[in-house]
Amino acid sequence: MDTYRKLSARRSQILGQMAALGPMRMGSITQQYLPYKRPDGSVRPRGPYLTYTFKRKGKTCGRHLRNPEEAAMYRRQIENYRRYQELSAELVEVSQAWADQEAEAEEGGKKNSKN
Repeated sequence: MDTYRKLSARRSQILGQMAALGPMRMGSITQQYLPYKRPDGSVRPRGPYLTYTFKRKGKTCGRHLRNPEEAAMYRRQIENYRRYQELSAELVEVSQAWADQEAEAEEGGKKNSKN
């Protein structure tokens, strides 16, 4: 019964952490340099431009971010999403262990026999 309480408490903690995450978004932020042709004909990189990229319906989409403050906000939101993914995976593990405990209690601790 002690294991059940621990699993239940951990599940509640995970759900609380998920609820506290705030806004989140998938994707990443990269620095992009664009070629610039100078009057003398030489080509130089111009940038860096911060670009937010993400997948939508299987295609990569992106948008340029206006300033470092916007990029910092997007980074926090991306980090929230990554933390959500970690917590979600842990929630599945805890829930499965909880289900296993419930199944063992239901069976009365009997082992399955091979026929």
